[in-house]
Amino acid sequence: MPETFLLEVATPERLLVREHVSEAQIPAANGYLGLLPGHASLLAELGSGELTYVIQGRRQAIRIDGGWLEMSEDHARVLAGSAETLGE
Repeated sequence: MPETFLLEVATPERLLVREHVSEAQIPAANGYLGLLPGHASLLAELGSGELTYVIQGRRQAIRIDGGWLEMSEDHARVLAGSAETLGE
């Protein structure tokens, strides 16, 4: 089983994240989804909230609002309606 999966977070304007991560917590329309390597394929509507992910033991966060999540074969794609890093 792989130790990481590729996480991509983008808006229609820009790509915010393209990293191999060990886990992610993503705000879906009906609650948070926890993703780990080897997660089953899924398609989910996103809600608003803080998307967090872990790279080499360090937790990072992005605020997102709406959009879609596609998870397949150790690759998670988030197309958010809007998103910003917490430093913005």
